[in-house]
Amino acid sequence: MPRFDTDKPRPRVKAYGVLLACFVAVASLALLVVTQEPKKAVSSPVPAKAAIVPQIADAKSEAEIIFRGKSFSDLQRRTALPYGGEILSIDAREGQQVSQDSVLVKYKLDRQAMMQVHQILFPADVLKLRNALYDQQINLDKLNKVSLELKKMALEKAEHEFEDIKALGAKGMADQETLVNKEREVESSRKQLLEVRETIKQAEDGIRKTEEDLKFIEDKQKRDLDLLEYQTKRSYSKSQEPLEIAFIAAPINGQVIWLSPELRINSELPAGSPVLTVATTHPMLVRCKVHELDLVKLKAGDRGSVTFDAIPEKKFPCKVSRIPWVSRNPALESPADYEIECLLDNMEGRIKDGLTCNVKISVTQ
Repeated sequence: MPRFDTDKPRPRVKAYGVLLACFVAVASLALLVVTQEPKKAVSSPVPAKAAIVPQIADAKSEAEIIFRGKSFSDLQRRTALPYGGEILSIDAREGQQVSQDSVLVKYKLDRQAMMQVHQILFPADVLKLRNALYDQQINLDKLNKVSLELKKMALEKAEHEFEDIKALGAKGMADQETLVNKEREVESSRKQLLEVRETIKQAEDGIRKTEEDLKFIEDKQKRDLDLLEYQTKRSYSKSQEPLEIAFIAAPINGQVIWLSPELRINSELPAGSPVLTVATTHPMLVRCKVHELDLVKLKAGDRGSVTFDAIPEKKFPCKVSRIPWVSRNPALESPADYEIECLLDNMEGRIKDGLTCNVKISVTQ
């Protein structure tokens, strides 16, 4: 039986082993190189930054938020009857375009209103002060032209007589008692002259005080008259109209959107009765109630569209014009909602006050 020596392998087997080891080493190195190249490409900072940009751009998108709202005029001015009276004529109708200060209603003041008008036009205090001032000026003229001159003449006469008596006394032709009496008469005349001059000064002071009071009352009467003319929309100094006639005029340029149902010819309305409303109807406002979760997505200037329930065939472009800071219901136990405003054109005049609508606002998410 043949015997094999395992401690000393043959040379050919050794060569095969070396070749196999070299092949495994080369294959391992090639595998290492292939697997490391993509890793280096991913770790490069430039491709990584470029890969994030399109992801952020794709995240931005637009969405629509829908609200319910109502239309309102941008500006409204309601006019009331300042004085009670009887309606004589009405030159306005609902929907009519009017200019500022154009006469819309003519009415006749009632008795109580006429008493107020007469008190303003002919104030008793002014007439009383004017009469007092006239009397004071006449009295001052009398004091200056009559009393003062008479006292001056009396003083001059007494002084001349005193000098004559004094000369006679020096010659022994007049006694001492006569001289003393005449001297007392001179002093009395001087005292009376001073009293007249003091009275004149007091009269002048009284006239200045009356003039100041009269100026104050006249200024007040002028302010009251200006207010009366503003309220009655007429002039009382350059008008041929009777004093009991007054008018209602348009407060602004706009459209008559409301007339009181009680406004009728020959009807008698009390003071303070609302009679008409004039408003600007271009542009119009739409007010919407917005929940707090939607409010934070909005900003002034956001664009959208409005569709009215009464005009479903047309969409009106709009723009958010007002976002309030204060909510409509500040109670802690309920979510907050806000009332925003949107502006829209009304060139055609189809939008009326109070129309319900849907508002769609485009926002960026």
